[in-house]
Amino acid sequence: MFVIPRINEIEKRRKEHGWSQHKLSLRAGLAGCAICRIENGKTKRINHLRAREIAKALDCQVEDIFVKSKGV
Repeated sequence: MFVIPRINEIEKRRKEHGWSQHKLSLRAGLAGCAICRIENGKTKRINHLRAREIAKALDCQVEDIFVKSKGV
């Protein structure tokens, strides 16, 4: 299953923590440039397991920062 990032919400929450994109990527266990690609709109859909780790790092629910993808 894939989800679509709510870019503005991810960026807002990341900045509230005072983190760089790189730091959030690492805290979520992703490649160092993953959040950069998401916030720049280069990554349109995210695997729900990765989305869960990003939400966990930001101390929020997946639904707070992602929406369910319709289709494949």
